[in-house]
This record gives sequence, structure tokens and C-alpha cells, in this order.
Amino acid sequence: MRSTYGKKRHTYRSAGRRAGRSTGHPGRTATTLSCALTLASGALLLPSAAAAPSAASALSAASASAPAPAATPAPSPAPASASSGHPPPAAGPAADRPVRVLSWNIRHGGRDRALGGRENLRLLLDQVVALKPDIFFAIETYGSGEAIRRALTRRAGQGSYRAVQVTRGGRGPSRDNLWLFTRYKVVNVFPKPRTRVAATGFNTGGARVALPNGRRLNLVDTWLSFSRPWIGNMVNRNAKAAKAGRPLPHTRAQVADAEQRRQLPQLRDILDRQLPAMLRDDRSPVLMAGDLNTVAASDWSARWARCPRRYGLSYDLRTTRLITEAGFRDTYRTAHPDVCTHPGSTWSPLKRKHRVTPERIDFIFARGQGLRVRRSFTVDKRLPSHPAGQFYSDHGAVVTDLTVAPAPTAATPAPSPSPRPAGHRAAAAAAAAKR
Repeated sequence: MRSTYGKKRHTYRSAGRRAGRSTGHPGRTATTLSCALTLASGALLLPSAAAAPSAASALSAASASAPAPAATPAPSPAPASASSGHPPPAAGPAADRPVRVLSWNIRHGGRDRALGGRENLRLLLDQVVALKPDIFFAIETYGSGEAIRRALTRRAGQGSYRAVQVTRGGRGPSRDNLWLFTRYKVVNVFPKPRTRVAATGFNTGGARVALPNGRRLNLVDTWLSFSRPWIGNMVNRNAKAAKAGRPLPHTRAQVADAEQRRQLPQLRDILDRQLPAMLRDDRSPVLMAGDLNTVAASDWSARWARCPRRYGLSYDLRTTRLITEAGFRDTYRTAHPDVCTHPGSTWSPLKRKHRVTPERIDFIFARGQGLRVRRSFTVDKRLPSHPAGQFYSDHGAVVTDLTVAPAPTAATPAPSPSPRPAGHRAAAAAAAAKR
């Protein structure tokens, strides 16, 4: 979500891109790509300069519509790396190690003038490289796609990365909101949404990748529009009032109604129309991640109203609940079931003094069998090696490490019994008669 320090300020484009917004981007810089540009089903795939390595043939996984098995509680995180200050990816053979997934709204392509422009992008890329994601769901990429792919390929130490431009078309910097970056082979790019019921290519899209262990993963990048007034601000104003003992400026019904106007229609369109059109008959696991512009419904249920900085408040919200009802698991909440001890706030690192209650609006959801959440954490502080200053974006990043079970192998049929020679029964009968 784009915002200013006081009030959210966006300009909507034409009806075809009504879900989008003017970005205030400082300008577009033409980028000369050293690789071929491949148009695939309405999205732009930027293959790395190196040829993509071959992957084992992927077998179809169990039904993606079935919820994943109950996740085992995440183990204690490994010691933080000295360079990043965050848990490093787990070591292990390429086919067995966890898949590290990063979801991050990088605010105006990382080049926001208030944060330092191009210098901020350089520092932001240091953070992305330090996290070493296997899959990166990027939101508000706005002209920085090739810079991100190049930085990961050259500096992350994981080989070549592929980049998929999910949002294409339109004018201005909002032409490329959503991107995917991955070190895995991209086997399919999903077609651009054809309906304009609620969600467009500015809101959702993705690709399918092949893992080294033979599994495939469907990746769906997502950005939902914000409400007016925005639900995050309504929740924060109520928290401020409750903390001060004043009457609440917004009723529970008004807060719930805010997401009914914006987020819910778009999400229903994505889950009911767009996602089935992307997956078709593929039953591989699905990762859906991004900026949903609303707080987690489970976090704000009455069960957690007495958590610190909640001030007894709760709301009957639906957006993220629709996703879990569709069989997805909130990976951060799977790793940290206790909302009181792990609020996981991602909004906003730039407004700590103004936000009195935790607001988690960025997510990584997973659906399908054979997935296990190893750990999940948020990133909202600068790297220790960087000079002191503001965080690189108005959103915190979300990181989840998943293990993905190898593709099942077909059972080997039992060997057929050896055929008996002709006349066996007659010979046996004659032998019995002699006895």
C-alpha cells in the first residue's frame, strides 16, 4: 500500500485499471536487458542469461483444494547470519533443503524519494540478497524488476534467477506492479485475467515452477485495493481512542463494512474465477502471497482481544478468512500460533510512533499436501551493516521457510508368478498315482 505519513493518498487510473493507483514514481529508467524477452500468456518472462537448468519431471500432487496436513510447530530459528541479522536459509542438499519464500511490498520500486531514491533501492537490494529467497513475491515493483533479478543472480550465491512480470500493460510506472523472482525453472506463466469483475492483472497473476525434487509449485502474487477510509487507519484510530479511554470513532460494523467495499469483492473474484483459470486441472501445491491491504481476521477475533496493545478490541473480518476457508494456511500464523507473543506486524515500519496497535497486512499463504512450515518471520529493520535511518519501505517483509515433500513415485507392481510349464498338472497327477 502506498501512503503518506498522515493520510493515504492515491489516484485511480482508468476503469480498466481501477484497482491500481498513481505511484508518484520519480521517473522511469529504460533498462537494457541482456537476456531475451519472452512473451508468455499475457505476462512477461525474463529468463536469465544462463540457460535454465533442467528439472526432474514433476508428478501431479494431491488435490490442491484439500487443506495441507496440520503443520508441526516450527523449530527454533537457526542463529542469525552476521550479514543480515535474520535466520539464514537452512543448509542441505538442493533437493531436500527448505524453500525460502519472501513477500514484500517495496514501495515505489524501492526508489521512493522520501526514502532516498536510487540509494534506497541499492540498500533494499542488499536486504533482498541477504535473505537469499528461492521465491520472491514482489509488490510495487515499478521499474525495478531487472535490477532485482540481476542483484539476486550476481550476489545471492544461488545461481541464475528468473523474473516473471505479472502485471503488464497500461501507462506510467503502475504498468508493472507485481513480479515474481525465482531460482527455479519456470514451466508455465498464467494467463492475464480476462474478466474485469473486480480483479485485474494489477491485482493478481503468477506462474508455475519446478523444484529440484520433482514437485511443482503454483505461485500467485496478489495486491488488493484499499478502502476509503482505509481499514488499517480505522483500526489504529480505535486503538488510540481505547487506549486514551475515549469513545471509539468507528463502530465494529463500520470497520467490517470497509473491507466489504474493496478487498472482499476482489478476493472473491480471485478465488472463485481467477485462481481456477490459472490452475486449470493442475493439482500441485499453491503459494499465494502479497499485500492484502487489510488486517488478519484471525488476529482480530475476540479470542485475542486481551493481547497487549489490542485494548480489548475485536472485529468480525472476512478477507483473510476467505483464504483459509479455501484450504490455505497462513504460514506466519502456523509458525506462531500465539497472536499475543507474535503479532507479526508489517504496517508500518515508517510510522512506529503513529501506530499504537500491531497491523499485519502482508501474507504468505500455502495450500496443498506435502508442505510443512519450518519457520516464518518478518523483517522491518535495516541491516546492521547499513547506516542508521528509516526502513527501506513502508511495509515490513514476510519470510517463510517451507519443506516440500518430493513427488511421489509410482508404486512398482508386484512381479507376476512364473508361468507353469504345459502339462504340469498331468505330470503331477501321474506322480501321485505311482505313490
